[in-house]
Amino acid sequence: MNKKEVAEFLGVSTRIVEKYASEGRLGKVTYVRGRTGKQAEYTREAVENLKTMLDSPDTALTATRSPDARLFVAQLAEALARSEQPRSEGVRTSEKLLLNLTDCRLLTGLSDANLRDAIREGKLKAKIIGRGYKVKRADLDEFVEKL
Repeated sequence: MNKKEVAEFLGVSTRIVEKYASEGRLGKVTYVRGRTGKQAEYTREAVENLKTMLDSPDTALTATRSPDARLFVAQLAEALARSEQPRSEGVRTSEKLLLNLTDCRLLTGLSDANLRDAIREGKLKAKIIGRGYKVKRADLDEFVEKL
């Protein structure tokens, strides 16, 4: 099988096929003379074995189709863990008295645009302190009750 056929069979790009080959996942690669130079040929057995490994449910996140995806999944998990931690030491967002728009968004589930619109319309009391809006927790609770 040539590189394009392998890519179609696995459902990935030819670039990913090249990465699998460089990692040794496609077994021994032989090169044949083509119209534009040497072309890689892969054995059908090695390609089918790789497809079986990629399609197995226990490797859904750990051995994804892209070799860089494992790193991406790890970074995503780390970012999610960081976002759940309090921003300032010892004080959680839900315990703050003054909130910025990001804190309001996290607590209410409303978008920043909706919160800014409510501030402009006077439905949500806020004050610009520094470079952004600050909202009292009591005012945010009152605004949410009116929704």
